[in-house]
Amino acid sequence: MLSVIVPTHNRRALLEKKLRLLEVQRGEFEVVVVADGCTDGTLEFLSQYRPPFPFRFLELAPGLGAAGARNRGAQAATGDILLFSDDDVMPQPGWIEAHQKAHAQPRVVAVGRLELPPELRGTGAAELRGPRAFWWNVTGNNTSLPKALFEEVGGYDPAFSGYGGEDPDLGYRLMRAGARLVFLGDAVAVHEAFDYRGRALEKARQAGAAHVRVWRKHGDPRIAWALGVHPVLLAIKLALLPSFKGLLGARGDYELAYAWGASDAWNQSSAS
Repeated sequence: MLSVIVPTHNRRALLEKKLRLLEVQRGEFEVVVVADGCTDGTLEFLSQYRPPFPFRFLELAPGLGAAGARNRGAQAATGDILLFSDDDVMPQPGWIEAHQKAHAQPRVVAVGRLELPPELRGTGAAELRGPRAFWWNVTGNNTSLPKALFEEVGGYDPAFSGYGGEDPDLGYRLMRAGARLVFLGDAVAVHEAFDYRGRALEKARQAGAAHVRVWRKHGDPRIAWALGVHPVLLAIKLALLPSFKGLLGARGDYELAYAWGASDAWNQSSAS
């Protein structure tokens, strides 16, 4: 059986939409919702929700963050396979079945196809259309793996309690553990709630800083190159993007904020 792990924080409407879409999925699965400090009526909705699939929800004190919430959901899951998918990621038809079929072989980490609504393309949010998946593509949006493998590598690192870092850190450890990463073109999900008008640039700065922390944690230069936070790459970005970011549209602002966040993290670590 497959366990869908859904962390959520004060996004009741999106969560309800996701759960309604899961109601029409085929396959054997359960859903574990982890409500992290919700104050918007989410808990009241979950306590009354009666879906056609096995379902449970956990209530956590606020501030645990995505990594900690996903770990709690994984601990409560009863399925052999964990499928991590955030509350703003909407599964399309055949999503569950595609992830289940991917695990006919052992030690598979399956990364599904991630798309954006048309109005969000080019805003800085990432899409993943394949045809291959790499360790840095492992995210809490659309990734499944055996529960035993997740536990073997220690799950998510709760030290990444802010925005960013927890996904590539897990992906890197899975790669080092010999996991087989596969891309699932049939496991399509749509990422609906990327906030490019609000906190997107601040989140980009936080992600840049967090990815520097991933490199410093493991000390492998491949991490810095893959995540775009190597000092050589940062020097090039910070020299060119202020003048040419307009050529990239909204993506240019996102990339510059990401580079500034990573550069600040390097400067702070050097000073200490």
